[in-house]
Amino acid sequence: MKKILLTLFLISGFVGYSQTVILNVLEPTNVGGLYDHTNQGDGSAWGLADLTDPADAVIDTLVVMDDTTSGFNTSYGTPAAPIYNGYQGCDSAGVYWSGNNYDGKIVLISRGSCQFGWKAFLAQQQGAEAVIIYNGFPDSDPSGGLINMAGGDYGMDVTIPVCFISRGDGEILRSAVDSGQTVVAFIGNKVGAFANDVSMNPTEVLYPESMATPSLIAQDSLDYAMNLGFWARNDGSNNQTAVVANADVLYNGTSVYSQSTAPFGLNSLDSSYISFPPFAQGAYPTGQYKLTYSLTGLTDDFSPDNEITTDVYINDSIFTYARVSDVDFIAIDQNSLKSSAFTTSWAQCINFQHQNASRMQMKGIRFANWSSDSIPGKTIDITVDTWDDYFAGLSDPNCAVTSTTGLVYDTYVYTSESQQDETVSHHFTSVLPLVDYQRYLICLNTSDANMYLNHSRAPAYELNDVSPGAQPKEVLRVDNSYYVNGFSSGAIPTIQLIMEQNTVGIGEDIDVSIKPFPIPASNFINIPLPSIEGAGDLKVYDMVGNLVMTELNIENNGEIMRLDVSSLASGSYLFNIDLNNGKKSSFTVIINK
Repeated sequence: MKKILLTLFLISGFVGYSQTVILNVLEPTNVGGLYDHTNQGDGSAWGLADLTDPADAVIDTLVVMDDTTSGFNTSYGTPAAPIYNGYQGCDSAGVYWSGNNYDGKIVLISRGSCQFGWKAFLAQQQGAEAVIIYNGFPDSDPSGGLINMAGGDYGMDVTIPVCFISRGDGEILRSAVDSGQTVVAFIGNKVGAFANDVSMNPTEVLYPESMATPSLIAQDSLDYAMNLGFWARNDGSNNQTAVVANADVLYNGTSVYSQSTAPFGLNSLDSSYISFPPFAQGAYPTGQYKLTYSLTGLTDDFSPDNEITTDVYINDSIFTYARVSDVDFIAIDQNSLKSSAFTTSWAQCINFQHQNASRMQMKGIRFANWSSDSIPGKTIDITVDTWDDYFAGLSDPNCAVTSTTGLVYDTYVYTSESQQDETVSHHFTSVLPLVDYQRYLICLNTSDANMYLNHSRAPAYELNDVSPGAQPKEVLRVDNSYYVNGFSSGAIPTIQLIMEQNTVGIGEDIDVSIKPFPIPASNFINIPLPSIEGAGDLKVYDMVGNLVMTELNIENNGEIMRLDVSSLASGSYLFNIDLNNGKKSSFTVIINK
């Protein structure tokens, strides 16, 4: 039986997402869904007034451009994957007289050989309702992926929607059309385009704080929990009266968490933030934890954005922020990026910190890079430093990298061309025992102008990063300057930390086991004291080490200690009990108001 939502806030008129232009393939389902793209709907060097206006949106069938020009283009493609010249749509006579019917269709065109505006203009002249241009360069090439198109000489004459996608996505759509399937797509701002349409956006949901976490620091709810929530939006023209928001977690396919709201109203163009109780368990067996957010309760005229799913893994040894596959936890995304501003060197780093980090030692790292020239013999310097600056979180004005201490300086040497975009492992010369609460910066460093470091753009941690106490994940260094928000595009380094158990100190019998309840707590926490002998002190610290509460001279009187924690904000806190006989106990308490 699903529980009712604990907290629900309604906020009207939220700006930002309402102006988002999307490219969504509605059918067939085997190629359906949202596609990453750039668009020129802002009127910059293009004639289209404003693609963010829902009135300019297009829903239509895709056709493939073929101006019948023979031969292949390897300048924009590669010798192994050239572009058929006819797909480029550059020959005006070929477009006009080829016999292909573009009237009332969305035309799919390849990049290459002529201006973007010219391609779109020719298709428009033949009746196209919209144009999708896909990259000719492979996705792994520095010129691959997404770009912003210049309108060129004819862009101002183009009055239909024009968007740009990667070569990989373009070939998926072209293959579907070529195989005889009817491919229907939506291009534009869908706000108000449909009568009944609620939605979520990947940038407006809370994700687990890492995509793979070693079980050594995910032993129970005191170690590991998922804060859950998302913004729900009504993009439709109709008011809704019975929307239901859901959050579910499956462990290896079996439900371990299921929460739903009572039906609630959401007016047209309004939004509501949904906050769910944290997902917190007494134990986390290793395996896949699939988190799914969804909106139900209506017949939605545009359903692809009603559900967001994220897979995370509790495992034996790997820690990473970027999403991974279920096979050896290899990074799914390999977007090659580099700083364009450095003069001597640059680095992409991740931050690691955990209250029980001393259970582990860092054995090495895994990563993937790409070079625009031959990679054998190239090197990557791997550094691990303590990050010694004091700050509460990303919103703290003191959040910066000004004080570090070097711990590891290793070099990885590439030996084979096949290692382009391949996940490689590097084990440190000596393992690095970790310290509780210590911040660490783990960096890939290069001075090679042709070397690109690989990243993922999923998950989108934007909402996590503005939550109270949010800690940095990615840090960019350009020459001697650090940027604690990394690349502005939200890219997450695919760096993975290889951990193993820290055996230093095991066997020292100094701890007293205490199991507080309830977890999460709200206004009070109950602390059983059955094994306390003599008096002691209780001190409570927040996750950055600030002392926030003290109880002196506690002692076992055969009862449970009931502690008022109503003054503490929502978050995680470390409780330390130090006894006069030298023994101690430490445990983490989650506060959720």
